[in-house]
Amino acid sequence: MSVKHYGIYIAYPPTVDLRHEGLGRYLAAFLKGASTQKDVSFSVVCPSWSRESLAELLEAEGVPSSSCHVVSPKGLPLVLRIYETWQRYRNREKKSGVFKRIGFWLRDQPNALVRSTVDRLVRTYSLVTLVRALMPLFGVLVAVLLLSPIWMPLGLLLLLFMVAKPLLHKTLHKFPTALQRFKKITSSPKDDGLVRNMYRAMEQAEVLRMQALINTMGDVRAWYCPTAFWPAFNQIQAPRLMCVPDVVLTDFPVGFSSVGGDRFLENFEIVESAIEGGQHFVTYSADVKWSTLVDRYGVQGSQVSVVHHAPNDLSKWVTVRGFANGAVATRNYCLWLMSCALSQSQNPTYTAGFANTEVKFLFYASQMRPNKNVLTLLRAYEHLLRKRLIGHKLILTGNQRVMPEIEKYVLEKNLQNEVLFLHGLKIQELAACYHLADLAVNPSLSEGGCPFTFTEALSVGTPVVMARIPVTEEVLTEPELQATTFFDPYDWRDMAERMEWALKHRDELLAIQKPTYERLAQRTWQNVVQEHIAVLDRIADETAAE
Repeated sequence: MSVKHYGIYIAYPPTVDLRHEGLGRYLAAFLKGASTQKDVSFSVVCPSWSRESLAELLEAEGVPSSSCHVVSPKGLPLVLRIYETWQRYRNREKKSGVFKRIGFWLRDQPNALVRSTVDRLVRTYSLVTLVRALMPLFGVLVAVLLLSPIWMPLGLLLLLFMVAKPLLHKTLHKFPTALQRFKKITSSPKDDGLVRNMYRAMEQAEVLRMQALINTMGDVRAWYCPTAFWPAFNQIQAPRLMCVPDVVLTDFPVGFSSVGGDRFLENFEIVESAIEGGQHFVTYSADVKWSTLVDRYGVQGSQVSVVHHAPNDLSKWVTVRGFANGAVATRNYCLWLMSCALSQSQNPTYTAGFANTEVKFLFYASQMRPNKNVLTLLRAYEHLLRKRLIGHKLILTGNQRVMPEIEKYVLEKNLQNEVLFLHGLKIQELAACYHLADLAVNPSLSEGGCPFTFTEALSVGTPVVMARIPVTEEVLTEPELQATTFFDPYDWRDMAERMEWALKHRDELLAIQKPTYERLAQRTWQNVVQEHIAVLDRIADETAAE
């Protein structure tokens, strides 16, 4: 049996952790589906700095190592190695310095000596014994007097340091721009113009090395790129299929510019360049095909294929078997995972002592982006909490610091202990949060396909309410389902009403949504891969016939 060989192209910039990227999870699901195809093999070409992250992603998602062959240039750029070494040093487990430890020891000695002397005194019944008990204390006093020539210079040095410290502090503050620039580079390198230029230069050099490897892979029939972030994909001299999940920057230019400024403008230009130079395209929904690629970018409809997502089943990550009461065992396991997730909260002062394992909460799994509509969700939640007294917390998985207005709203409304941000969850922790939530919510204004929220939540028995947007209406078509599940994402009152109704009628909503989930669950990632292979086969055959 002949085996057809296809290539997958990814070119994420340095320091990106694929485990925390939505496209990373999609790629893992795709490769897992591909692992069952006996007559097909995939090679993934990636930058040298992504090889380790890709391996960690596949391991975390339970993807067989045999699902693909990973190819990358050898050796990391020296500048990147220096930066990673610095990051490891910054994030190391810090221990007290030698002088600090000596200081602690010296501080503790007098206390220990006094306690020991007092203990001996209360046990003394004669003058001789009293003298013996006080001898260690006298010895210390004599030693201090004898060593005074040594302590005096040390005391003077300490005094000099204390006097000079404010002067040194003022001197350093004469260079605020340099210090702030250094802090920005080390904490948020992607937001610094100089670092972005260095990244771009490294990426361009790496692309050339990747292209040299690709040129030696003549047995690859066609290439697939899972996103439109990398125009260099169009340099491959072979049939190419580019996935365009969405182009949300065109719908929310002001919102994205306030988050990342020039960085997002550059990314937008890159995406447009990739689409303009593209050959064949695939999307997750008909809406993106027609409203984005065809209407906005003038791509021929015949060049664009639509392949819908398969559902994400999270139950396998938390379901416990082999016990008399599997439901109880599963819940207990999820509670333990939840406690692990809470330790990663961005409000550790509160969650460190959080002991209420039966807390009720709403859950939204998403990164913080302008199109994710988090501020409207917070407004609806604050109304439910303060006016409708729902008694639920709201758990989000994004990093609130990415969008300062979100952090500002939480502080202004005093929601620090009600809205918890659990960023960087493992897949098991994510599944546990879905399972334990009373309700999952997705207020997103724009998505490339029907959000994974619906199937992820239903797979672990949790109902969901979602924004009424074209890509959700395309997949969730039943009238009763739409009426009970959807809300107007631009109206926080409608969102709040739908959430409150869902909490009061949780079992009813679950019963309405389960049949649709069971229908969607019939579609597998093997189906997704097969449909992609059919498109890759077609464009390869068309190219060969030209």
